[in-house]
Amino acid sequence: MGNFLAGFLLPLLLLTAALSNWSLISLVDLVAFLLIQYTAPKIGFRFRRQYLLLWPVIIFSLLVFSSQAVYLVVWAVEGYKQSVGEAWWMKLIGFMIIQSWKSPTVIYFLAVQLLLVIVAVLDIHDNRFGLVQWRCSCWSHFLTAIERLGSHLRVTSCLLLPPIQLVAGISHPSWISLPFFVSSCVGLVDWSLTSNFLGLFRFWKALQLYAGFNIVLLYVYQIPLEFSDMLQRIADFVGLFKISSTSEWPEICSAVSLVLFYIMVCVSCITIDLIP
Repeated sequence: MGNFLAGFLLPLLLLTAALSNWSLISLVDLVAFLLIQYTAPKIGFRFRRQYLLLWPVIIFSLLVFSSQAVYLVVWAVEGYKQSVGEAWWMKLIGFMIIQSWKSPTVIYFLAVQLLLVIVAVLDIHDNRFGLVQWRCSCWSHFLTAIERLGSHLRVTSCLLLPPIQLVAGISHPSWISLPFFVSSCVGLVDWSLTSNFLGLFRFWKALQLYAGFNIVLLYVYQIPLEFSDMLQRIADFVGLFKISSTSEWPEICSAVSLVLFYIMVCVSCITIDLIP
């Protein structure tokens, strides 16, 4: 059960919370997602993660949940009115209001934050007292199936990593995507000369850190901040872009492939073979 909670469900909830709203609060969820993914494959880190990552996730999620709930109450009591200046910095922090009951994003966001607390507490309980012996055979079979599926996905990630890396390098040509393209070319040449499949992952550790940095940088660029003209020119020059409903498919493909590459490197079985 611990592998299912910490290896799949918790990162999925953190990523969902991060993508639900471009803000400083969601940026913290994104950083937590990247750290958990990065440290998950490390042997012996499971007990330390209980104190280094899970407790901060619990505390932060509880603070976000309570703060957002209070903000909704205050917003409702004041008659659904906000000043322009207040709305700007509240949106920057990440506080939301109910725009439409047909799609109440803030309700979904609160539900995700509450689920984060529950999942993290369950994972801490498993770390401290051992795996919970579930009496329900259906749930036991489900966890077993998930673990088997996870082993197959790790093997599949080994095969999909090279094309995903190439897509990240060529889908949106720019200076920040150039290292992925160069590494793919070097890996293909190494593979052709040595017939060693591991040559495709020669720069996996550097690219993993670089991909995480790019994800954070791209996310910060989505936050509703007013950048100076110089910073805007630098961002356009290196290849940063805004993600919206009008974004073209190369930009969407670049962002998705970047996240997939980071996740696949973290969960891939090739990671164990390449750890120095």
